[in-house]
Amino acid sequence: MCKKILYSCDTGIDDALALLYLAAQDKCELVGITASYGMGHVYNVYRNTKYVLSLLGRDDIPLKMGSDRELSGIPYDYSNGSRFHGIEGLGGVLGEACVEDCEGAEVEEATDFIIDLSHKYGKELIWVTSGPFTDIARVLRKDPDICDRIGAVYVMGGAVASPGNVGNYKEVWMEANVRIDVPAAKEVLESRLPIVLVGLDVTRKTLFSYEDHERWHKLGTKSALFFYEALKHYLGAYKEYHPYLGGCGLHDPLAAVAAVNPEILTTIPMHLTCYTDGPQRGRTVEDVLRCNDPHYDTKVALLVDTKAFQEEFFARTEELLSKI
Repeated sequence: MCKKILYSCDTGIDDALALLYLAAQDKCELVGITASYGMGHVYNVYRNTKYVLSLLGRDDIPLKMGSDRELSGIPYDYSNGSRFHGIEGLGGVLGEACVEDCEGAEVEEATDFIIDLSHKYGKELIWVTSGPFTDIARVLRKDPDICDRIGAVYVMGGAVASPGNVGNYKEVWMEANVRIDVPAAKEVLESRLPIVLVGLDVTRKTLFSYEDHERWHKLGTKSALFFYEALKHYLGAYKEYHPYLGGCGLHDPLAAVAAVNPEILTTIPMHLTCYTDGPQRGRTVEDVLRCNDPHYDTKVALLVDTKAFQEEFFARTEELLSKI
């Protein structure tokens, strides 16, 4: 059975790398993409996604706009950009989006699009998400029965046995995608969606190194040089804030690769929740109120075959980058 992949992102730099991987591999069909606010304003994110798809020759894939703010309705302030993803989400390479970049797109149109795909493909549909939990929560509120239709949901988010990545890594619980809409994360993690949580427990172990960066520069194609320039910002931020890693985390690409190749992850079943108040706000943790419930919908990735991931990711992406 050919998997049908739906990818929901907030294109940032590592989302763009996940898009590159999904556009490059032939084990599944990429049937749709949705782009919401997160690493940048929704208009920048939508434009970023559209640009990457065009760059890779994949304008044929339907793209829909997601939410522009969290469930509470409070808009996020993007005036200073992102220290990891730059002013517009791609390291400043494209600059701010203009009205024409988003012509024809409407905020929150992604909700019905996702529901329609779940009806069309059923269990064949694998949903990969690498942005805030907002759009997932909106879909659940409108159509709770999607939990029974869809095949799996690979969620890049959270940190169960690892520190967070918002602030000093020794002091924080929150992961960045959770931080953007904590109540939405709680709703999603406590739902019956067949989630595979691909969090910081494993994504910190999948790196893009400085050597990888130089190798992409030597490829010399338009697409390779685009990613090379965007990754300058990302690697620079990691060198400043997380120098102990020796590169930048391939957070979103791991969720994408695992959705296509689930054998690279070791998971355990776990009932999850997310604290929404107090000093541990944003912490993703086992829901002890359900710890004796033998029926599990959610699995948490705690180990990754890093070598298998690296071989799959770089083989697929570099094959495409060398051609375009």
